[in-house]
Amino acid sequence: MNTAEKIYHDVQDFPEHLALEVLHFVEFLKNKNPLKIPNETTQTAIEAGERGEYETVTLEELKKNWDEA
Repeated sequence: MNTAEKIYHDVQDFPEHLALEVLHFVEFLKNKNPLKIPNETTQTAIEAGERGEYETVTLEELKKNWDEA
């Protein structure tokens, strides 16, 4: 059983007011750390940097590519 399944299983037995608190906490975490996955261009730039192969990319290009992901 993975973590999400365990949480789901455990919360099923909670009274509604406690389940709502869990939901609010999950929403807080999602807003605090939005899950964004870099697109292919950004990932390629990250990997090139890790190899020491730096390419010129402007901040605006990165922002545009990130927003399109």
